[in-house]
This record gives sequence, structure tokens and C-alpha cells, in this order.
Amino acid sequence: METLSVRCNHCGAPLQVAENTRFVTCQFCQSSLEVKRTDSSVFTEEVAKIAENTGKMAESLEVLTVQNEIERLDRDHAPERMEEMSKHASPGMRTAGGCVGIVFMLIFTSCGLFFATEAGAPLIFQIAGGGFVLIGIIALVSMLMRAAGGGGSPRTEDYRRKRDELERQLEGLRQK
Repeated sequence: METLSVRCNHCGAPLQVAENTRFVTCQFCQSSLEVKRTDSSVFTEEVAKIAENTGKMAESLEVLTVQNEIERLDRDHAPERMEEMSKHASPGMRTAGGCVGIVFMLIFTSCGLFFATEAGAPLIFQIAGGGFVLIGIIALVSMLMRAAGGGGSPRTEDYRRKRDELERQLEGLRQK
């Protein structure tokens, strides 16, 4: 059986290993070594370092997997993400936007009321005006309910819950 001469990756001591040997223990420093071969060389690498690097790669892979899951969730739930982002807007911005929307819907409803009650207007204008009034009232009630804290949809709540859970999981992985 033919032997190869290699050096210990940990202490540098010379080692004689059989040609088909894959693992060896250094007789000088007792390090567990893997014998690696390339087309042009044979060398050793400490098994402990390999295990440590593998562990680090596994942790990094876990972090990347959770980050990708958060990104996928955000992509799949873009409307919920927009609603979530609007929740973090300054209270003044939310109030101003809500006030502008309510004023706009009041004007919209008033115009519809004008057309619906105009005595000399054609019937189609009166019907369209009545439709405008109905749409305006529904929109106003919806805006007022949201302004009063009506909350998000069940889908939005589900999105928030899943995202929060993934964020906690990611934070835990990063603290390891």
C-alpha cells in the first residue's frame, strides 16, 4: 500500500497517510483532520474548523431563508403592506389625508344631491345624482369608521401577525 506525506493543518507536523485515507488524527497535537485532494495537491483540514464553518453557513442560510420569507410575504400582500406603512405615518399626515377625503366626499355627495333634486334636470341626471349620493354616503361612512379606528381587514391582521412572527424569528437568529 502506497503512502502520502502531508502536513497537519493545525501544528504543521509531517504525517504519512494511505492513499485512500479520508480522515486521520495527528499523532502530535491530536487534531482530527480530513485529507483533501485536488488534481495537483493533497492537504489536510481540521474537522473542527469544517464543522464550525458548516455551522456558520447553516446559521447564515437560516437567516437568509427567513429574510426571503419576509420579502415573499411583503410581495404577496402588497396592499396590506401599504396599509401597514400608512399606520406608521405621522398622525398629522393621516388626519390631514382623512380630512381631505371626507371634504372631497362631502362635495361629491352635495353635487350628487344637487343633480338628484334639480326639478328641471333630465331623468338620467336625477338617477345619476341619486347614485352619487348613495356612493358618497357609503364612502363617508367607511372613511369615518376607519378614522374612528375600525381596524384593518382580517387579511391585514393575518399579514401583520405572520410578519411579526418572522421578524421575531429573524431577531432570534441574529442574536445567536
